[in-house]
Amino acid sequence: MAAFCRMQRLSRHGRLWSAAQHGRTVYSLHAAQRMGARRLSTQAHEAIREDDVQLRDAFDLPTQTTLGSSWFHKGRPTGLLMESRFVSPTSFRQAGKEAVVEAESLVARVLNASTATERRQIVKCLDQLSDALCRVMDVAELVRQVHPDSSWQTAAENVYGEMLEFMNGLNTHVGLYTKLVDAMDDPSISKDFSDVEHEVARSFRRDFERSGIHLAASAHARFVELSSRIHDRSRTFLRSQGLAPAGTVQVPVDQLHTLPASVVSEMLQTHAVRTHDGVAVVDVVPDDWAAQYVLRDCEDSKVRETVYCAWQRGASSAVQSLEGLLEDRLALARTVGFESFAHMTLDDKMARTPDHVDEFLRGLAVQARPRWDAVAQGLARDPRAIRPWDRDYYVGRQQAKMGALPQLAEYFSIGRVVMGLSRVFERLYGVTLRATVPQPGEIWHSDVRKLEAVDEDGHLLGVVYCDVFARSSKAHVGAAHFTARCARRVDDDVGRAVCDSTVVERDGMRFQLPVVVLICNFPPPMPNSPPLLSWANVETIFHEMGHAMHSMLGQNGFHNVAGTRCPVDFVELPSVLMEHFARSPHVLSLFASHYKTNEPLPPGLLRQRADRRRRFAALDLHAQLFMSALDQRYHSAQLDVRPDWSTRVLAQVHADPMFECTSAQSMFAHVEGTRWQSRFTHLVGYGASYYSYLLDRVLAGRIWDRVFKGDDPSTQLSNNPLNREAGERFRNELLRWGGGRDPWTCLAAVLDNGESSHREIEDISKGNKSAMHIVGTWQLPDM
Repeated sequence: MAAFCRMQRLSRHGRLWSAAQHGRTVYSLHAAQRMGARRLSTQAHEAIREDDVQLRDAFDLPTQTTLGSSWFHKGRPTGLLMESRFVSPTSFRQAGKEAVVEAESLVARVLNASTATERRQIVKCLDQLSDALCRVMDVAELVRQVHPDSSWQTAAENVYGEMLEFMNGLNTHVGLYTKLVDAMDDPSISKDFSDVEHEVARSFRRDFERSGIHLAASAHARFVELSSRIHDRSRTFLRSQGLAPAGTVQVPVDQLHTLPASVVSEMLQTHAVRTHDGVAVVDVVPDDWAAQYVLRDCEDSKVRETVYCAWQRGASSAVQSLEGLLEDRLALARTVGFESFAHMTLDDKMARTPDHVDEFLRGLAVQARPRWDAVAQGLARDPRAIRPWDRDYYVGRQQAKMGALPQLAEYFSIGRVVMGLSRVFERLYGVTLRATVPQPGEIWHSDVRKLEAVDEDGHLLGVVYCDVFARSSKAHVGAAHFTARCARRVDDDVGRAVCDSTVVERDGMRFQLPVVVLICNFPPPMPNSPPLLSWANVETIFHEMGHAMHSMLGQNGFHNVAGTRCPVDFVELPSVLMEHFARSPHVLSLFASHYKTNEPLPPGLLRQRADRRRRFAALDLHAQLFMSALDQRYHSAQLDVRPDWSTRVLAQVHADPMFECTSAQSMFAHVEGTRWQSRFTHLVGYGASYYSYLLDRVLAGRIWDRVFKGDDPSTQLSNNPLNREAGERFRNELLRWGGGRDPWTCLAAVLDNGESSHREIEDISKGNKSAMHIVGTWQLPDM
């Protein structure tokens, strides 16, 4: 609910600047190395260019470039992420203090604004204030997660905590809110706002009001109390996930013989074998690890049932924390005037209301029901006998019959994949990725790679830092996109001079360079081999680069709505769309080749993997629909808060006709005594918005089919999606706006290319219940 410094960590959203002006340094390879650089097969790939070699080898052959470890610590530090204020932990702390001073100066300007010119600058001042805080706080969050130096981590913790306290004061600053509302409600002032500026003003106003700023003193005190409890209960609920399950499950040793030998060995080493009623048994802890193997591989249905029920029983403390959290969220929403927490959360999202979300989910379910019926019929002779603890076992048997999946990693060195991404962006948007050498102190680890995004004229658009390999000093945050600095216009700033090294000129104006950091935990490179990516990791890096390109191209002049700073149910659309490109045979032909032989990826291998994924995708879709519906019910206006009420709601959602499976209803049924909701941790970060995952997958699929008309490895379609006209349409109508335009307007404009009826485009642009109904009838998402 922060008006200022919305933390941006996303995981799975003609420039007058020359290389000479920037003074960049490109990777320099010795002539002999360049001559000997391996060329990709011309049968499936275009000839590799010098820039491609440099980009590929920056990731695949780092010790043979100027990015070797001997370079990393040389020279006087110039500042982390090109920020001259971030040269040491001490200077980083000082930067935090300076940001607060700058923010206080801007607060004073807003509070003292009296003339028409000063009042006209209020939105700009608030946006500039938000940027001043985020440029330090967002980097502090990044440092806490990835920096190997404990002194930097400690400094980041201190800076973040101190600035958070200051920011919370701004979020409830009545004077700032009053000045903003007065300016917005005065036509003589707001008539001069641009469309994007109106959106920025509305976003600040909404966030202020969600912080209870407009409430009477007693109601505001209640709001503060509830906010504090929600924070504490969220942390308690998340901490409960680390608790070991209470008790063990007694499993006959002879029922473990179908499990992997290494798994059985570990189970037997953890607990001694004993005899019970003349049978050798072992006590198994029903945690995620054990349940995974028992449910998939154990042949005895009774053993599977026992383990499943113990695994899903859920800790009472976790259930109590969750129920308290949900009850407090409802009370908080009502305190600020909303019917429910879902109504409050969705007010500024694409979906807008819980009723619209329900319309969308039920539309998908109608389409999906025949598919999960078909899957159930293919699992067993009598699918009606399949219970929840049998599902993984029968799926596992089917997969075993189909044989092992083909291994694709040898065709996907990370350097080749990044090179392929650059080629995709070049064909779609005229943007390429260029590997450059960072200055001393600019990165936090020698594994980090710096990429510049440049346009066709060589003008710099922004910078992407890639920290993609797992290491012990790095938090296990999974794959994530951190925004370290947003693009925004700075030549009209109020009383501030921005460092020239982070600013470019465009059309006579000056803009702050966007800077993002991609975090992954890919396996580190092995000796005598470039780093190789599994297929899942290929999709991951395409996804995260979709966010990065959104940040590079989403430049609308304002920090608060730049790039990926848009509604949560819209922000994943560009990144999910990139997953479609990752699976395109035309795209793969640009880069996918064996790292030893350079032979192109055989199309049949990818087709086999795609067919396997789709075979059981209906089960994943059922799970996503179920969790989306459960999330909405938990955040609705009607909560029967008797003890263990969340379990009763869980059972009710299981029984909803939306999830009916004629062939095997029992396969998805609620099991008495289980409390799966105790494990639904996404309720903390995605409360009332879990449906976003499905919505963006449907939207991305529609754009892929109707705008890019893409190909697919599991079909005979041969359309080439690398279409510049389609890319420019997507860039100009969606990416460049960031969060500065209604997402429904962006979506309708992208799709308005003659492939959809005028009536449908008109209905979509309204973003109402009818629009959500239409989206629910579109092609089911590719899971």
